[in-house]
Amino acid sequence: MTINSDEILNSFGIIPVIAVSACLMGDKVRFDGGHKLHKFVSEKINPYFKFVKICPEIEVGMGVPRPPIHLYKSNSGDIKLVNRDDHSLNYTKKMIEVAHHRSGELGGEISGLILKSKSPSCGMSRIPIYRDEYETPDYSGVGMFAKNFMERCPLLPVEEEGRLNDPTLRENFFERVYAFCRWKQIDTSNPKELINFHTSYKYSLMARGPTFPSQLGRIVAGVTKHNAEEKSQSYIELFMSTMAKKATRAKHVNAMQHVMGYFKKELEKEDKDELLKTMNSYKNYEVPLSTPMALIRLYQRKHKNKYIEGQWYLNPYPEKLALRANI
Repeated sequence: MTINSDEILNSFGIIPVIAVSACLMGDKVRFDGGHKLHKFVSEKINPYFKFVKICPEIEVGMGVPRPPIHLYKSNSGDIKLVNRDDHSLNYTKKMIEVAHHRSGELGGEISGLILKSKSPSCGMSRIPIYRDEYETPDYSGVGMFAKNFMERCPLLPVEEEGRLNDPTLRENFFERVYAFCRWKQIDTSNPKELINFHTSYKYSLMARGPTFPSQLGRIVAGVTKHNAEEKSQSYIELFMSTMAKKATRAKHVNAMQHVMGYFKKELEKEDKDELLKTMNSYKNYEVPLSTPMALIRLYQRKHKNKYIEGQWYLNPYPEKLALRANI
């Protein structure tokens, strides 16, 4: 069945915009004239997002096909982006300019960035930095475009396509994308909207660690119209770094038990026992996170606790993405 993006917008309320390396969408923009189509990005999740394709190497004026480039550390210690076989062809300045232009152009629009791994322009980490042809390269580099774009947009969720093959990293990335998209929709000068945002993410934060809701709550405390913008900036910086942390099984169970506390008195003993048993099975790696979450949502629909209904922890993104089915 074809998934219609308009139906998703009507049912879920938002469709985040993600910038993505064009080669991952099947565009033949690679140095060898090929592409690196990533079917998960280009097909499976496509209806749930709006994609902006980028190829910084094309944007600096390189053709297709083109000679390979790499990162090179000069005698002065500067890292440059140069033609692999002719270091006099230096693309460093142009690439930085493109990164600054695109981050300024897209920074307010996008809620995530997916980059091609192992690329001297787009790779996020472990990019080889060469000194000369006889030396073993230093694999501590970051792609020239990626580095400068991320420095300009430090809050933006960013991932490489290879890491999206890891179910845990994939789920974390898209949860952050949707959270950042929701943040962009609030009025950060309005104290009530900041408080409501924090409240709606209480258990998502608790799944990262039991102290995080109170840490972020202290920033929200005492917010007024006069200090809302300042507090909002402090809040979102800590919020996004917290959401990037791994939510372990034990921490998920702790968060789910707290959620259960809001309607456990209404549960029949058999239902309560079943939910606790399923949580324990999840903790013991016997079932995925989606299993206890499905039960919690079922009991929430049945008993209708208004506070829990407002928690994005239960429905951080469209259910059909099935991101919790393998973690």
